Amino acid sequence: MSTASGVTAVVLVVVTAVLIGAFGLRLSRTTSDFYVASRTVSPLWNASAIGGEYLSAASFLGVAGLILAYGADMLWLPVGWTGGYLVLLVLVSAPLRRSGAYTLPDFAEARLSSMTVRRTASVLVVLIGWLYLMPQFQSAGVVLRTITGAPE
Repeated sequence: MSTASGVTAVVLVVVTAVLIGAFGLRLSRTTSDFYVASRTVSPLWNASAIGGEYLSAASFLGVAGLILAYGADMLWLPVGWTGGYLVLLVLVSAPLRRSGAYTLPDFAEARLSSMTVRRTASVLVVLIGWLYLMPQFQSAGVVLRTITGAPE
């Protein structure tokens, strides 16, 4: 792929994402519309979104790196976090939905009536999100450098 076509492809993806976001913003009237699509998303689409999150650059590159560094025993890691996802879906998703909360800190405060627990949950969500985001940015940089031919 040439540099010009790579840059064009990246620009098209960004413009498309912005247009989809602008269109979605026009459809959002309430908090429920924005956060959970008025709870009208079918299980198939919801499963697709969870799968997209699960099959990320961190997963692909991280597992490949672990297997390279530590051997085939690391293939059990995806089995473990798949089991964790199932536990999350069974034990957390249904009560979270029934509570009407939009975030885990909201749910923790509603369930335990403690602002300290809410703050702790908020800090943990941000910390875990940050740790997950770093390999995503690293992978995005590698992909963009490959597509655009930018120097290291």
